[in-house]
Amino acid sequence: GFANQTEVRADQAASGTSVNNGASKSVESFKYDALRGENADLRNVNAKYLEKINAEEEKNKKLEATNKELNENYYKLQDGIV
Repeated sequence: GFANQTEVRADQAASGTSVNNGASKSVESFKYDALRGENADLRNVNAKYLEKINAEEEKNKKLEATNKELNENYYKLQDGIV
């Protein structure tokens, strides 16, 4: 699943380099950094989706209010015609 894909990407990132600025880093440290970066990316994506969801909910509320108003006007017209 998703967790396995993340670990594979972390392993790939870790195998790319074992020296950073002259200081060696452990494979686990690279994995941790890769997973941290991916987690931050996922949080950003999540935040963007939440913003879109909130905007859509606001649109939905406005449409529901408009629909209610139109239905009320329709019934008023029906009462006047009949």
